[in-house]
Amino acid sequence: MIKNCIALPDNYHAVRHIDLQKDKKPLFLVNGIALIILILAVGIGHQIVPIRTFYSMEKGIVLYVIRFLITIGSAILYIFLHELVHGMFIRYYSGIRPIYGFTGMYAYAGSSAYFNKKSYLVIALAPIVVWGIVITVVLIFITEYWFWAAYIIQIINISGAAGDLYVTWVMTSLHEDILIQDTGVSMTVYSYENNTSKGNIANES
Repeated sequence: MIKNCIALPDNYHAVRHIDLQKDKKPLFLVNGIALIILILAVGIGHQIVPIRTFYSMEKGIVLYVIRFLITIGSAILYIFLHELVHGMFIRYYSGIRPIYGFTGMYAYAGSSAYFNKKSYLVIALAPIVVWGIVITVVLIFITEYWFWAAYIIQIINISGAAGDLYVTWVMTSLHEDILIQDTGVSMTVYSYENNTSKGNIANES
């Protein structure tokens, strides 16, 4: 397997480009996946602890407001922590500092480096796995009253990773020799010029 690199090797050329912000087809697909995950997750959570407990004021309005604010604050914090994990693995595999930003639609972590298939899949899936484990542990130990405050973050973790899951699915179908450059707002897949059996696709739309 080719190594991660800062400069594109000779004889490599672009075979696929994906922009989840501009390309309508994958954008709709990702949003659809996120919606399905959201509905399923809410249904599962409701079976564990009825969702009405999240709206319960049985412990007083003050604690209710505190719980609500903590939930909102945690959701916002999670967005940054999600990208931070992407960035940590980008730094680990490339040796260079990741690029962080916000498009107005979503936050992102990207890089000018080129990653092999294995490394890129780890980078893509790291946040959902890392935070999925952390939040699951929290859910095991917290009381029923706080369950939905934490479970909402887990829902965001899983449904919000729909884009990561989509690109993971796309990359697994491509050849092992590929290199991926992900700037955070779009990604380009490069392959060795003698290996184009998976097709030469200029744009994902």
